[in-house]
Amino acid sequence: MSRFATPGLLFAILSACATTSREGPAASACPTHKLDFTQETGCRNDGSVEFCLPTGDEALIARVRGFAPTSLQAGASRGRVGCSIPEETLYFFATGDTECVSRHGALTPTAWDALCRIAELPEVRKIAPTWYE
Repeated sequence: MSRFATPGLLFAILSACATTSREGPAASACPTHKLDFTQETGCRNDGSVEFCLPTGDEALIARVRGFAPTSLQAGASRGRVGCSIPEETLYFFATGDTECVSRHGALTPTAWDALCRIAELPEVRKIAPTWYE
């Protein structure tokens, strides 16, 4: 074998690796039409954003907690998103130090991804900033 065959073969292998995608299917776009904020404005609120989930759907609630294990709390009112009580329960996704780049600033990429995943659920109609008055 020629001493030039090895570098040529190495180049061909590396070229093939560079053009082969190692990622899975492209992630779907965030359903921003359900969000009353952007990633950049996601922390402009009174400490959380809110949405409704069907009351008693423990499998769905567990799925949402998988997206946001420490950021999710249930509420008892209709909230700004207008949950239909008692069929729906209001949930708050906290926007504290770990979810925000700065106070009243942008959401971190991880928090934004979690909210996009929650917004993808057909049961979630809207996610809005929480404002206490």
